[in-house]
Amino acid sequence: MDKWEESFLREIVELDTNSDEKKNYAECADIIKRYCEEAGLDVEIFDSKHDDKPQPNIVAAMDVGAKDTILLCTHYDVVPAGDVDAWQKFPFKLTIEGGKAYGRGASDNKGNIVACVSAAKELVKRKSSKVNWKLLISPNEEIGGEWGIDYLINGPPKVRGDFGIVVDSGPEYVSIGASGVVAGTITVHGKQGHAGYPFAYANAIHLSIPIMTVMLDYVDMRHKVESELPAPPGSPHLTLWGRFSMTMFQAGSKSNVIPGKAEITFDCRLIPEEKPNEITKDIESFLEKAKEETGVEASIEFKMKVDGWSSDPEDKFVKTFHAAVREAVDLDLPIAADLGGNDGHFFTEVGIPTACYGTLRDDNNYHGLDEFMHLEDFEKVKSALITFAERCE
Repeated sequence: MDKWEESFLREIVELDTNSDEKKNYAECADIIKRYCEEAGLDVEIFDSKHDDKPQPNIVAAMDVGAKDTILLCTHYDVVPAGDVDAWQKFPFKLTIEGGKAYGRGASDNKGNIVACVSAAKELVKRKSSKVNWKLLISPNEEIGGEWGIDYLINGPPKVRGDFGIVVDSGPEYVSIGASGVVAGTITVHGKQGHAGYPFAYANAIHLSIPIMTVMLDYVDMRHKVESELPAPPGSPHLTLWGRFSMTMFQAGSKSNVIPGKAEITFDCRLIPEEKPNEITKDIESFLEKAKEETGVEASIEFKMKVDGWSSDPEDKFVKTFHAAVREAVDLDLPIAADLGGNDGHFFTEVGIPTACYGTLRDDNNYHGLDEFMHLEDFEKVKSALITFAERCE
């Protein structure tokens, strides 16, 4: 990482752009705009202002007069740092040490922003790109993308291209798909009362146990759902598979009160071939079975439905991108699909074939304490993007 890249990354990491508070978005966009212009790119800002807060989306273009245009998708919002005192490295100060760049967003996804802009800067300098680029740098990725990439693709800007690269993935493989998500809450209904008289009331915590026990059978069922797409290297399955997890449990208000309600939050991961509406019906049916078996009263609310997506591995752009990454990084680097979800579905839903590559290695602690990016991975991403642009005819 050279001094220009380090300065760029430092300025944006040191701004807390967490998706809960949505602060510093305009300041971050101004910095990105300045560096994009220094790289020789033409910049437009599309502000999807929401709830009286600016939410600038940056479109930085490298127009070489080519027939094809590549869309590179990144984001500058981050998840909250959490307990700042628990970090060994302060989250909003870039620390470079031992071949790693530390800071919230260093890997997810500000390091990838810098890699994309730096790759474009090098291509402009060499005058070597065979394709046009549009760098889409947005907020809101961490909370669904409605005022970010969704706004750029489906809102008034209606940005279009011939191929999309989501630079928000790992460096161990080229991803051509991602999991869908159905998330929600199962509420177990009991009867609240004084803890001295438990026989007179219905403890929602106690009632939750048989419901969760039956729902564990659904966990096993989901494991048997298999995709045709390969799973990431090192996965316990050869192909992408279904997953269901109970992730939060909330109940009670005081130690001397029998709780009348308990909430079980769940996260269900879909293979790309599945549709969220079909899976919501499946979960509802299974819960009805659980209620019949246990005699427990419960209701369900779905709070998130996100489509999975996939691209044809034989698509000409996918094959060219995979070949370019292998040439630049590792000749044995495979194709797979992501266990998590990402913004690729916004591209594929409008007919744009898409692949993913980025710096998000599993050990990066992104979303956790002491997030970092391997500088080696930064160079891999930058080199892969340059090679693709120069080989894509």
